Amino acid sequence: MSLSKKNKVVLVILFIAIISGLYIYKTAYKPHKTIDQREVKFSGTTKSFSEKVKQDVAVWQDVVVELEGKVTAIDDKGFMLDSNVYCQLETSTINIKKDQVLKVKGRMIGYDDLLEELKLDQIKIIK
Repeated sequence: MSLSKKNKVVLVILFIAIISGLYIYKTAYKPHKTIDQREVKFSGTTKSFSEKVKQDVAVWQDVVVELEGKVTAIDDKGFMLDSNVYCQLETSTINIKKDQVLKVKGRMIGYDDLLEELKLDQIKIIK
């Protein structure tokens, strides 16, 4: 039983399409890294980080940072550190107290230059 040349070409193209499809699927749908798995690009105080961000916001987008500061405001979704870094939590703020000094790890998601306020999400409280 021999395959015609046309059938061989169709089988090769089908094989390549299946392999390509699997590769694209694996690349597009690979799991996201958690905040614990990502490398910290900056560690320091909220004030020093704010100064760095003001120089070039684009460099710090979607970057994981560790910041230390005093809690100045609390709402149901997060809290403010030193009145200029909003930390969005995935869990409740029930254990956080105003004027408490915290060290947090999170992902920089934006900067509001009108209010001069940084926004972090995926916050993990370190201490």
